[in-house]
Amino acid sequence: MKTVEIVERIEGEAKLNCSWDNNVISDARIDFLNFRGFEFILEGKAPLDALVYTPRICGICGQAHLKATVDALENIYENINEKLEITPKAKLLREIGLNIEIIDSHIKWFYMFILPDIIKLKENDLGIYQPLKGSRWLEASKTASETIKSLAILGGQWPHTSYMIPGGVVTDPTLLDLSSMMNYIDTAVMFFEKSVAGVSFDKYLDFDSRDDLNILSGDMKYFTNLAFENSFQKIGTSHNRFIALGESSLFKTGKIRQRAINKLDLSKVKEFTEQTFTIEDRANPKKHTWSKAVCYDNNFYETGPLARAMIGNRPFIKELHKSFKDSVFTRVMARMDELAHLLDNTKSLIKQVDISEESYIKPKINLKDIDSAKATSVVEACRGSLYHDIEIEKGKIKKYDVITPTVWNLGPSHKEQKGIAQKAIIGSKSLDIAKIVLRSFDVCSVCTTH
Repeated sequence: MKTVEIVERIEGEAKLNCSWDNNVISDARIDFLNFRGFEFILEGKAPLDALVYTPRICGICGQAHLKATVDALENIYENINEKLEITPKAKLLREIGLNIEIIDSHIKWFYMFILPDIIKLKENDLGIYQPLKGSRWLEASKTASETIKSLAILGGQWPHTSYMIPGGVVTDPTLLDLSSMMNYIDTAVMFFEKSVAGVSFDKYLDFDSRDDLNILSGDMKYFTNLAFENSFQKIGTSHNRFIALGESSLFKTGKIRQRAINKLDLSKVKEFTEQTFTIEDRANPKKHTWSKAVCYDNNFYETGPLARAMIGNRPFIKELHKSFKDSVFTRVMARMDELAHLLDNTKSLIKQVDISEESYIKPKINLKDIDSAKATSVVEACRGSLYHDIEIEKGKIKKYDVITPTVWNLGPSHKEQKGIAQKAIIGSKSLDIAKIVLRSFDVCSVCTTH
């Protein structure tokens, strides 16, 4: 028997195809069917135009696309031996903006995407988690909305901000602005203490053992109880390989297969299209999705908060992984654990901003005057590693390639190797369980079909 299910509430939608054997999913295929064409749109455009186009690839992770673009353009300068000077202030404001976007996304994902589906396995009434009505749902929504206001202070708006440009940022916050941003972040910290973890913030940040699960008393505890009741500590395991291409003051670059390796060779990142629709070949029956498959050194690697926690050696999640591997439970806990560390990191970064420094130093060479150059960039986005690759010819974009986190996690199989989410879904005993496994990766269809 084969079942086709449209999965929504994943920032877009996907088609989940499942084959069954003895009431268990024996094979799965994930199709992304809404082509958008940003890479083609960028061809022939002025390089700086990409700063406006790429943040519109996604309404949730536009900051990540913006930073990936500006990093790629600055790497163009470096590759022609005209490395730009970027002030510490500009670097801090860029990282703060990206952090805030991830914080906002993690809160919304937990309360609006994953938790309601798990509650429904047990309860007909979602109670305080009821969308648009429940007190906790409204509290989470308000907290996320307040947090993102601090990003609007930097970018002038959210989503689709374009305040990062080669040479720095076009924002110059005052002490009052920084104080307001800190207040918004503190609001999120209090929400984490009171509702998410149910323990003091400092105490949570010291978690380093599986036994610390017993200290939780907030919604993470409620999730933990529901997860164990439904065996999510055993469900959703995949290849147990992890990668993080980008790095920041919180995240480290690297990969884990059998052991951690922090040095990566980006030339080993390859896309494959044997099952992917192309403009020229949309009628081929072997092709079923607009998503490409992407591997590092011919192997699939999971990206995202769990990968970042493993590579960054965060004790609490490393200990959970020892017991529960790359299960749905560990994956969800890693994202909420990252929320706490992002809040702490962002408060620290805001305190480091020196408003007396320049926000922007103008490049000496205009990108439109560059005859030929190439560059790549990598950034850690909400859902994982984001890769941008640009080629300029005669002052115009000749080629622009984007590889998003969902392509890493939910792309199709390659040769005999199942994709990350494909492998994780196999073994699920119902479509509801399969969809929860799928959502545990924080799926973004519109990024995938850019």
